[in-house]
Parts: sequence; structure tokens; C-alpha cells
Amino acid sequence: MYTNWLKQGKIFSLNTIKLPSKKVFDYRIDILIGLALAIAIAIATYFGTYQIPDPIFTDIYVQDVWFGSDIPTVFGNITSFNSDFGRNNKHPLFPLFVFPLVFAIAKLLQLDSLSAVRVVIICVAILWICSLYFLFRLMGCYRLDATLFSLLGAVSAASIFWLVIPESFSFGSLTIILGLAFVVLSQYRPFSSVWYLAVNIMTVSITITNWMVGILATVVNHRWKKIFQILIVSLLLATGLWIIQRIVFTNSGFPFQPGTFIGEKKFMSAPSSKSILAVISSFFYQTMVMPATRLVDSPIRPDWVKFNVDTLAPGSGSSWGTVAILTWTGLLCLGIWGFFSTKKHPKLRIVLGLTLVGQLLIHSVYGAEETFIYSLHFIPLLLTLTVFSLFTPLRPLSLVLAIILIFSAGITNKTQFNAIASSLWNYGTPHQQVEAQMKLRPADLWPRSTGHVILASPGSLLENKAFHEPGGSFSPQPGSFGVSVWVVDSRGNLKATSDNIPLSEIQQQLIDLSAEKTPGILTKTAYYETSWSSPKVGSWKLNLRPITNENKLIVVIRSVGPAGGAIPSLDWDGQRLLISDRWKVTGLSKTAKVYLGSENTKDWQRERANRSHWNDPYGWSYARLELDRQDSWNLVIEDNQSISEPNLDSTKIASSLVLDLPDQQFTQSLEAQVAHLLMGLVGTRTHPSDPISYPLTRYRDGAYQMVALTRAGQLDIAKKLSTYFAENDWFNSTVPEADIPAVGIWALEEVAIALQEPDYDQWLWPHIRRKAELIENMLSSNRPGYPVLTGTKFPFSESPDFMRVDLTAGKLKSDNTPYLISLNPAASVMSYRALNDAATLAERLKQIDDAQHWRSQAEQLKTAWQEAKKRDFSSFPKGLWSSWIDDSEPSLITQALQQSWEESRDSKGAFLQAPQSLNTAIAEAHQWLMLERPERVWATLKWFWQNQASPGLYTWGDHLNQPNENPIPKSFSKWHRFRGWLNPSSLTPHYWTSAEMLLLQLDMLTYVDHSATSPTLIIGAGMPSEWLEQPISVKEQLVEGNLINWTWDGKQVNVEIQGETMNVKVGSVFPTETPVNIKILPKTKALKSI
Repeated sequence: MYTNWLKQGKIFSLNTIKLPSKKVFDYRIDILIGLALAIAIAIATYFGTYQIPDPIFTDIYVQDVWFGSDIPTVFGNITSFNSDFGRNNKHPLFPLFVFPLVFAIAKLLQLDSLSAVRVVIICVAILWICSLYFLFRLMGCYRLDATLFSLLGAVSAASIFWLVIPESFSFGSLTIILGLAFVVLSQYRPFSSVWYLAVNIMTVSITITNWMVGILATVVNHRWKKIFQILIVSLLLATGLWIIQRIVFTNSGFPFQPGTFIGEKKFMSAPSSKSILAVISSFFYQTMVMPATRLVDSPIRPDWVKFNVDTLAPGSGSSWGTVAILTWTGLLCLGIWGFFSTKKHPKLRIVLGLTLVGQLLIHSVYGAEETFIYSLHFIPLLLTLTVFSLFTPLRPLSLVLAIILIFSAGITNKTQFNAIASSLWNYGTPHQQVEAQMKLRPADLWPRSTGHVILASPGSLLENKAFHEPGGSFSPQPGSFGVSVWVVDSRGNLKATSDNIPLSEIQQQLIDLSAEKTPGILTKTAYYETSWSSPKVGSWKLNLRPITNENKLIVVIRSVGPAGGAIPSLDWDGQRLLISDRWKVTGLSKTAKVYLGSENTKDWQRERANRSHWNDPYGWSYARLELDRQDSWNLVIEDNQSISEPNLDSTKIASSLVLDLPDQQFTQSLEAQVAHLLMGLVGTRTHPSDPISYPLTRYRDGAYQMVALTRAGQLDIAKKLSTYFAENDWFNSTVPEADIPAVGIWALEEVAIALQEPDYDQWLWPHIRRKAELIENMLSSNRPGYPVLTGTKFPFSESPDFMRVDLTAGKLKSDNTPYLISLNPAASVMSYRALNDAATLAERLKQIDDAQHWRSQAEQLKTAWQEAKKRDFSSFPKGLWSSWIDDSEPSLITQALQQSWEESRDSKGAFLQAPQSLNTAIAEAHQWLMLERPERVWATLKWFWQNQASPGLYTWGDHLNQPNENPIPKSFSKWHRFRGWLNPSSLTPHYWTSAEMLLLQLDMLTYVDHSATSPTLIIGAGMPSEWLEQPISVKEQLVEGNLINWTWDGKQVNVEIQGETMNVKVGSVFPTETPVNIKILPKTKALKSI
């Protein structure tokens, strides 16, 4: 019969393996069938892979969720050079073969890594089904038979659950199919040793246990001597390829060693009767038919689930599952009968039988609880076994069973897959849950996740801070809920929301800055006006007023928002709305309509069901408050839980200054910086941005914030903040950096000078002395790295898991210039200022020897700095402010700053593109102020005011990673715990930028010039000339421990100094020979009460 098939052309002609072009026509039907199978599985795989949430592929925290597999690790192995390649001891050459495919597709099609991986998955599925069809045709199957059994493979549980994910199993399964096809071919024609080497390398490359196919293919075709030669050469060639892989992927483990198998002991277990039955059931049945699967909470992944599969009840998935199991059992029995009764394919039967036995034995002791993850390795073996049923007299029965199985297994497997995949979209971190819903409901409304600001009392705990986004969207606490405003027309059609009104059409401002309470925010749009304020701790008031009567306003409470969280329940009693059994919303009129429901309901935005209670186990409840038409509404949100009071007292969230300036924008910007810096404090700690984005203190950022608050008159708060900066020496968050001791001395002395308290000076002295000695050690050390850190204090209590005591502050330069800190030029610049500041404190405490020594050290450092050949002022613009190290040669710094200006600005002084570091850009403007170029300062100010993150609130977003700094991992942020702030482009408010802006604006009004022979008070250095056309008044400005009041009446400047006598000079903008009247007064009140 088999010979007749050959003659009739019903199977491939095995004695003419090389197919010339004229023979292609003879196989056109096979090509068309293969194309149809490829299209079918490509479509199925495409939709299947997109049914699975992205975190299953990409989030390493989700490892093991998908039936215990390592999908995120595999994804990293094929998309990143920096991945952990430790699993390659079991998958020797997997990244070497697959990574280039993903990389090429990503570049060729301009795709991101995840999309490129999905394309590769689809391509592998196509190769898999076509190879399976090719194998069955080679075995002598009719086209119909080969097509049906290929479809049987496509609907199996193994392919439906594993061909759609990035794992090694699909590639390993493909090598098994190709290995079996090679064995079939080897029965009819000889192959050179090169072919056997290729088959061995192919089968061992993806999964080491699959090498048995290559070994057995060699064994059945050669004598022992040749077998060993081929296997040894194969091993050597595979090792050579591994060496190449090791060069590219530097942490790849070596697979061909005893340690590889010893390391796998943790996955081995002693077989028991129950485990053996489970393995056998999974091997033979779960590979084809998926049993019932329950989702239970994962004990090690709190946001996720794990799958409990009833392996010992293989037909429990559905009634179709029972039919599929019975049919599959019959087909297996017929296949086993055909396997032993036929005389065809003797070599294939040996390889197939031994491989089946070998795989079953291995998985009886190895990964016994995870047998299903290897099912793609089993399915081609089992299908090949069942194909032998076609070589028996019961072929028609086999075909009937195959058709029944295609439908029954296909239905039950796809149903199970859909249920499991769809349920996963409800799990993950709150952030991932929102991202999943955004993909499932792309037409819905979502938070803008840009420009948020904190509203809170100074020093309040993180859980007591509210978040506000442009347009009026609001969350009263992190993890609470979101409040947004919707605008609908008379027909109920949505026109706009607070989340999608363009930033250019939004006006905002801080209000109640002078009051002894949390400031509010007033927002104006073309449709409505909102103001959020806090009458008391734990209570927030929304005043909402329509601009016109043409539209209707709706207040919507959802789980997503600026800092939202799941809403499991809602209750409405006609007067108040209770959210999550905690938050109470009151102030609704009796005519207001309140609708409750779930966002997962179709057309939920218009749903008008009258409900008084709603529960949602996944937290997607919403409340739509449709307000009646009136002039304004006042809604109050109160927290029923007790709220702890902040431990920082502030008479007002504003500066001490009393300003009467021609430019209100200047005043608003200055006051806004003070408010943002105060509201961002958590206890007595600063943060570089909102405390959720960055939960630790960054020393350098915080030092500038403390100095800014000090100069703004918030001395009580600055004093409380100073403890952290005094007691810690090196760490800028988690990394030691060389300039930190110097920055600490500068900041602490700023506070000390302002306070002028002898007791504070005495407390501060040992800390300043310790830091100054550390600077001296660095200046005198000629070896790489930091000096011995004996006696140095570290903030280990902050987060010991993140602390790294290593030398990562900067690159060590090849020339160790004497008297300079070669680790980091910034350390030298700030150390000059720090040594002088330490000397100033020493002089106040009568420590004259120390003072003289430190001033001498500072002068040596300054001389060495100015003589250094390689200097880059533009990259570290602190030559004048705040170090004054370049005060004797302003022409050099002017030249460097001019070069930077020409490279980065247009003809009007605006930035050609946003600066890499916003705080550095402002610091550079500060240098121009000291160089008497106010027009360049104003060019910078105007650019910043025109590019605010939140319009009218004077905040800016920046990246925490400054140039040349170590990158901060995304996992450092805690926003993944909340339903808000989704994938922001920058972190805002950036408090170092706020501090730099505040310090610049204060110095534009008044500062002390230390470049003169004696300190000189400079008045109005940053004023534009047009200001002189109106009266100007600046009162209560704190400048280096002195209270300064000055006015301009159009003719003269009147200056009143409460404190030390000093020279006074007006800025360059004033007319030449401007009269200056100076009055020196003794201090009449304690500065700390300003």
C-alpha cells in the first residue's frame, strides 16, 4: 500500500528529496494546505497572544503565574542584553538563536520589544503547524489525514496555552518535530555526518533534555564509534556557540557540566503514587484537553493568582471535555496498536518510543507539579504516536475520532483559555489593573496623568496628602478615589471632562496662601470654575460653578484619578454618599441625581439605573452625581477615619516677604515655590518629587530645599529639617557621592546664620567639623575611591535594602591634581564654599585655629581649581552662585556660559529644546544674575513660566536621574500601588527645580555679593527696566541673617537693614547715580518668628 502511495504521488517522493522548481507545481495542493494552516494558526495565535495581559510577559514579579512558567525571564532573555540568563543551563543556546530574530523584527518593522516578540511568536506558530503537516506527509499520510492531525495539534491544550506566549517550549517543540522528520527521511536515503551534527545541535540548543531526539536519531543510523564521534563533535560545536553567546550575553551559564544537573535538584522530588498518576494524567491527557482550572490567591504574589488544575480529573473542564477525553483515549489506543503492529518506520518508532519513555520518566521526578509547562514537547510525540492508527485497518475510525476531537477539544480548550486569560485582566498591581482596563476600554475616559501637585499641610504623612491634576481632577488621599468634572450638553452627550480639556485652555492659581491652613486651588475653564480647599484636616470642599447655562455639569467619582484606588462599595441614602465604607460626600441638593454602578457595565457613562447600594469585587464602582442647574455647588468630602496632625507648624504656607511689585506673575511664582516645598514635606524629611514617586530623601535635592525655605523665612521648619542633613554625610539617597559633605555644610550654615542661635551653633559644631574633616581627607587622598569612612554617619535606617557602600559618585580622572577632589569636580567647587562656611561657624564659636586652617585649605583648593587645565563651567554652573569660587575671574565663566547660551538658545533667549536638567538651567541663570545680565535671567524665567507642568501653579517636571548619575529603577516608585499617575513623561513637582527657582527670584530682589572686598548688599539686581516706571516695595526679606526692607519711589532707593552694617549697591538696571538712603536698625524680633 505504501509503495502504491509513492507511485500515485499521494505523499512526498522520498527518493527525490531535492525539489527542483518544476516539481513545485506537483506539490501545489500541499503548499495551499500549508498556507491555509499557517493563516489559521497565525490568526488564532495573534488573537490569543493579545488576550493575555502584558504584565504576564514583561513583569518579573509575575513570574510563575502562567502555570509556573518563567515568561518574564524568557522575555528579558530575548529582548535585553542585561537580562538574567541563569536559566540557560537548561536552554543552552536559546538567546543566541532567538534574540537576533526579535531584534531584527523590531528594527525592520519599527516595533517595540513586546510587539516584536509577539510577531516572533506568530512566526514560530506558523513554522510549528507547517512542520507538523510536513512530518505527517513524510510518514505517508494522505493530505486529508495530515491536515486533520495537524489541526488536532493546533486545538490541543498544549498549543492553545503555550504557542501564544514567549517561552522556549514552542521552539523546543519545533526542534522535536524537525528531528522526527529527519529520522523519517533518514530511513530512505543516507545523510552525511554534517546533517547529524546539525540535528544534534538543533535539538540540544533550546532545551537540553530534547537532545535525546538528536542522540537517538544518530544512534539508529550509525555504529557506536561513529555515534560517539558525532556526539562529541556536536558537544564541542555547541560549546563553541555557547562561547559566542557568553561574549554577547555575559552572564550566560555553562550548560554542559555536572553542576547544571546538580543545580536542578530543587525541582526534583521522590515519586509517589499520587504524583506519578498526576504526571501520567498531565502527560497523556492535559497535553490535549485542559481540565477544570480554578484561580486562587497566590501566596507569594499578593496582587496575582495561581492556577489550581484538577489534573486527576482530565475531563472536568466541561461536558465537551469529557467527550474529548474519551475520544483522545480511543485515538491513543489505536495509535499504540498501530505503533506495535506496523512494520513501517522502524527507525522512527525506535526514536519515538524511547523519546516518549524518556520524557515521561524525566518528568516523573523533575518538575512533577509543572508537567503541563512542557506539554508542547509532548504533543508532537503523542500526535505522531496516534498517526500510526492510520496504518491500521481502522483508519476510518481514527479519522472520525480525530474530527470529533478537533471539535470537542477545540471547544473546551478555547473556552478554558478565554476564561483564564480574561480573568487575568482583573489582577496585577493597581497600576497594571488600570492599564489593562485602558486596553479593554480604549474609548473610555482616563486620567491625564500630568502636572499633578500635592495639597497638604507641611509635614503631613503621605497618606494625608491630596493630589490635584490640571482641570480640577482630585484625589483626597493616595489610594482613595478620583473626582472629575464632566460637561454634557442638553442631550447628555459628553463635551469635555476635567481630564481632557487641553492645558492651554486651563487657568489655575493657588489660593488662601496667607491663611493658617492648607492652600486651595482655583481652576477656570471655558465650561466651569472649581476650587478645592481643606476646611480642616481630613475634609475637602469642592466649590463648582458653571460658566454658562448651556451645559450640564456632572461630578463623577471613580476608582481612577490623580491618586485613585479601588472602590469596592458605594452607598447612597438620599443625603450622603458613602464610598468604600470610609469616605462621606455631603452637600448634594435634594434634586441632584445619583447613579451607582460598575465601569465594566456597557455604556456605563450614560447608565441611569436607580440604585442605593453597589458592590464590585474588583473595585470598579462609580458614582455619577448629576447636579441640578444653579449658580454653584459646594460638595464636602470627609474621611471617617481619624487623621493624625502634622508635626510641623507653619504660621502660613508662604514666604515671610511682603511684596509690592509691578509684575504679579513674579510674585505668584515666588509664593508658589514656597507652598509646593512646604506641602511636599513628609514629617521632617524632604523628597525630590512627590513622596510616592521617590520614597527616600535625596540629600542634595533636600539641601537646596532647606536653604530655599530658610531664605523664604520658614526658619522653624528649616531648623527641624536640618537634623537629617547634620547627622548624615555621604548618601545622596542610595549612593555615596563626593560633594554631599560640602553641600551639607553649606546648607546647614545657611540655616545657622539665619537663626543666629548660640545653642543651635553648639549643637551643629561637631557635625560641621566631621564633614569638614571628610572634605580634607578627600583633598589629601591620591588613591581611587573615597577615603576610609571611619566615623561617617549613614542613613541606613531609611531603607537598608537599597543602600550600597560603593564608589559610584563619579569617574576618577587620570590626573590627580593636588588639592582637588578628582572623584567629582562638583565636590571641589562646593568644598571651597563649605570650608569657608565651616570657618565662619568656627569663628562664631571662637575656634580660631580651625577657622584659619579651613580658610587656608579653601584658598589652596581655589588656586588649584583656577589653575586646572580642564574646566567645564557650563556643565556645573556654580562658579559664582553658590560657591563664589570663580569670583576673581568672571571673564572665564562668562565665556563658558556664553558658549552654553549660544548652543542652547534661540535669538530671543528661549531654549531650542527642553534642558536636560531644569534645576541646572535655573542655576545657570543664577550665574547670569551675578554677572549683571538680568535680561538673560528673564529670558530663562519667561521660558519656565511658559512651560509649566500645571498651568498657573508654577511647577515643573524633570527626570530624577541627572546627567552622569546612576539610573533609578522604575520599581523605586510606589505609584504601582495606586490607580493613578500612569506612565508620566516626567516627575512633578520637581522640588530641586522649585528650590532653585525660589532662590533665584529672592536673589533677583536682594542678595549679598561675596566677590567684593567686603560683603555688599545688592538691591534689585534682577529687575527689568520697565519695573522702574512704578513704585516697588520689598519688605521682610531675610538675607544672611539680616532683615531687609527696601523701596523705590521712582527717584531713589530707600534701604532699611535690621542687622549688621554692610555696603549697599543698586543693580545695574537702576539709573547711574541713583540716590540710596540706608538705615541700619537693631533686630527687634527673633528671626524664627518671621
